[in-house]
Amino acid sequence: MNLNQALLNRMLLEVWRVALVFGLACVIAVGASSQPATNQPTTTANNFLEVPVKPVAIGHHGVGPNLGSDPTIPIENTVDSVRLAYSLGARVVEVDVQLTADGKLAVFHNDFLDDFTCVDSLTIDQLQQRMPFVPELHQVLEVARQVNRQSGNALGGILIVELKALSPHCDPADNLEQTIVSTAVAEIHQAKMDDQVMFDSFSPALLLLASQTAPAIPRELDISGLQLLTPTQVYELTGFPVTIMTNKKNSLGLQWAEIGSVFRLPGYSSPLQFLETGLATQVRVVGGEMNFFGPAEQQQPGSGAAFVAGAHSFGFRVFADPAETAADWNFFAGLGVDAIYSNIPLGVQLEPAIPNPLP
Repeated sequence: MNLNQALLNRMLLEVWRVALVFGLACVIAVGASSQPATNQPTTTANNFLEVPVKPVAIGHHGVGPNLGSDPTIPIENTVDSVRLAYSLGARVVEVDVQLTADGKLAVFHNDFLDDFTCVDSLTIDQLQQRMPFVPELHQVLEVARQVNRQSGNALGGILIVELKALSPHCDPADNLEQTIVSTAVAEIHQAKMDDQVMFDSFSPALLLLASQTAPAIPRELDISGLQLLTPTQVYELTGFPVTIMTNKKNSLGLQWAEIGSVFRLPGYSSPLQFLETGLATQVRVVGGEMNFFGPAEQQQPGSGAAFVAGAHSFGFRVFADPAETAADWNFFAGLGVDAIYSNIPLGVQLEPAIPNPLP
């Protein structure tokens, strides 16, 4: 989203001031564990979540967001970008996936193109005719699998697959969530990468389905500062009309809204409700964007760190997003987060030494 950051910050300051007075209850979330799928020594997503140092760098869309404006790095969410991130030292890389008309999973950020053609209206061949650089998920899984096997008992080749919240424009009837989850799980099973993959999403509905379909694959629930705003504030900020949904499937008791035709997300009354939703979906990790943590620290220095400590008391790991500069990284690291989605090699250069092999 191209949001007016200053306006978003001002709106979120009061939200955080009110929300933080309630504090956080201590509840321990217990995550599932799994064993490597082969007899060869490999590291797993669970090993990543138990790394004794922090923060760990996660390659954001590969080496970093890039839609082609930066000729010095590969386009984001491509095989080249993922492979380069691993080769530059990233132990973990994140990509986004979208469903195509023929039931494939394309690695692509949005579920519609610049001309608003929905990805799920095109076959994978049709999509690649328009954008030859777009890979399928199985191609990226193969890169991660090779890196993981080559890494042996050193952490490496871990892949985070973001299940993107579907837009009202491309999924008007809210019917595609189970299909995209099942397709992703099948691709991961086929690649024998169950132990090396995590799911990530801003949609707790998608993560609930993932917990039911593949409970052993760890999950991360994310929050944007936008999700703490009222419909009026969202409209003032984005210019998109906000429609409150009354028939959201898998709502988890939350108030969901359609923001124009491009976003379908739940709102949270407070950071505490967000953490409670993480417990309900049995995630191992909660993640916050810069527009979530930044206003908290501006309003009350130490409140972002207090949220991280509270999430830790719930039993969660905490990730932050994105670090495009050293200042971003240092801000997140100062909050005590466990991992940071970052540009590579920046994150690799700034993360602490990771034990090799892991204990």
